[in-house]
Amino acid sequence: MKQTLLWRLTILLLVSIAAFQLIAQTPRSYKQYLEERQKLMRQDSQLYFDYAISLSEKEQRLNQQLVKLQQQMLQTYKDQHFFPPARNFYQSKAHIEGTKLFEFIKAFPKGGMLHLHSGAMGDADWMIQKAQSLPEMYIYWDSKTNADIPKGTFHAYKKGEAPPGFVQVKSLLAEQPSAYQELRSLLVFEEEMDRDSVDIWGEFQVIFTRINDFLNYRPAYEDYIVHGMEILVEDNIQHCEMRTAFLDRLYDLENPKGSLGIESFAAIHENIRRRMKVIDPEFSFHIIHCSLRFKGGPAIWEEMEEVFASRKKFPHLVRGFDLVAEEDAGHSTLFHTPQFLRLDSLEGAHGVQLPLYLHDGESNWASVDNLYDAVLLGTKRIGHGYNLYRFPKLLELVKEKDICMEISPLSNQVLGYIRDLRNHPASTYLRRGINCTISSDDPLIFDYHGLSYDYWSIFLAWELDLAALKKLSYNGIYYSSLTVREKVAALRIWVKQWDTFVERMLVENTLLSD
Repeated sequence: MKQTLLWRLTILLLVSIAAFQLIAQTPRSYKQYLEERQKLMRQDSQLYFDYAISLSEKEQRLNQQLVKLQQQMLQTYKDQHFFPPARNFYQSKAHIEGTKLFEFIKAFPKGGMLHLHSGAMGDADWMIQKAQSLPEMYIYWDSKTNADIPKGTFHAYKKGEAPPGFVQVKSLLAEQPSAYQELRSLLVFEEEMDRDSVDIWGEFQVIFTRINDFLNYRPAYEDYIVHGMEILVEDNIQHCEMRTAFLDRLYDLENPKGSLGIESFAAIHENIRRRMKVIDPEFSFHIIHCSLRFKGGPAIWEEMEEVFASRKKFPHLVRGFDLVAEEDAGHSTLFHTPQFLRLDSLEGAHGVQLPLYLHDGESNWASVDNLYDAVLLGTKRIGHGYNLYRFPKLLELVKEKDICMEISPLSNQVLGYIRDLRNHPASTYLRRGINCTISSDDPLIFDYHGLSYDYWSIFLAWELDLAALKKLSYNGIYYSSLTVREKVAALRIWVKQWDTFVERMLVENTLLSD
């Protein structure tokens, strides 16, 4: 009986194959073939993340110029066998800055930057010059004294109290002018930083160790953050969400870390807000509190309790919770899931919610599956999500739940996850209808400003157009932690800026000029 059934199924399958082959062999004209091809391409395009974006007549005119410039550049790069987004960023940076496209990208309104670490958001030269202006700022400059302290580590001390190996920054640079460039090279990545992510992360963490006690020095912190935000304003970024630890970690010459109080830390951010309103009344910022994924469960829970209290007390500042640090080396998100599953108890106790904005999928390893937990735990956005492409069902869920991906293209390239940005998986995410935003992650360490370098690179590598740039910019506001009322106001500002930008570009007509 079983053999008879199997035989019938085999016959049916063979008949089906024969019928399919007969249909496939039916002659088609070239015109019919092109119609089928066009239909298939149209069906694909209807899935794209920016499909619903309708360009005005003026935007269409600008887009024609922009795409024409893009195609000219791509052809030139092909002819020269040189494509910057496929090369080490530091080998291409100067070239990028000299292009018409870069001037265009710098000028367009970029909405929001939703993935930016406050510990590396500014400028290395500014940091060194600020340290030089503070007589109490010292730097570890003798690696033989204490091998556990990286050369170039900052810390503020009273006169005569600096430990062996630390020298005053002001004196060092006055007596050894060549030390400036050496110090700078200890704070940023350079061309030789072109290795696998496993190797690069070690140096990445060392740089954070060097700058942490400069950043956490109270007399430097506020100016440092304001300067970092000024860079964003100069690059036409309207809103940013800093990943930082909203805990009492600042110190000064009279107070050790943890003794100034969270109210003092919040007051500094209020002053930062006031200063930024003078610089740009339309600029806004929020904080996503970051803990470290290598901490144990009890420590994370205790920290979450503190952050909930801060969220209730300073709701206009603290907007969410995240875990950071090297994903391949720290605890998995599943390890911390028992703590996250208890969030409702803290919500009930404090009467506020603390949304998750989880930093997951920043890995090349097939076995790193933290994205399952990020999605199941209800994260509002996913930081990086680089290896989402490995998980077919998660791709569907991310799109279905409309979870925005915070993509940092140059960060992924510099940290060794990918070399050729044409192959970056986010290009596929956009074509699958997954919404993304573009961020720079740690621009101080990567030695560049703003978002223009990232946008320039993906515009060419992913062959985007004006509609895609517009949607990515819009997403930076829409998927932010702004309240509904705040988003309506911010989007009103953004639309005005975008329309002004389009008008200006058409009037100046510089994209295709010689």
